[in-house]
Amino acid sequence: MKTSLTLGLLLAATMTLLQPVQAQSAKDWIDLTKQDGAGIFAEKCGMCHKANGMGTGILARRLPAEQALLENRKDLTAPLIETAVRSGFGVMYPISRGEVSDEQLNKIKQYLVK
Repeated sequence: MKTSLTLGLLLAATMTLLQPVQAQSAKDWIDLTKQDGAGIFAEKCGMCHKANGMGTGILARRLPAEQALLENRKDLTAPLIETAVRSGFGVMYPISRGEVSDEQLNKIKQYLVK
């Protein structure tokens, strides 16, 4: 009897946890495929390549200060960006298509290439 009561309570608790979550409206979800290159860059790359990011700091040691921020660079090419992102560069680890899709990377490249 005690076992069946425990199992019943466990089943009830489990069913409560499995209740469908109220769906959020589409506008509540961040859809990176709909963002522009600047937004995707900020979301996916900004933690290292915005001001005070580790990537910016490392680049500042090798390049003139105004070129440390990737967004300020005028010498970036789409193939260079793709190679750096997909293969890694220096201490930057390779970024997989699961982390940044090809579509997102194309938008980032368009944003950074001037």
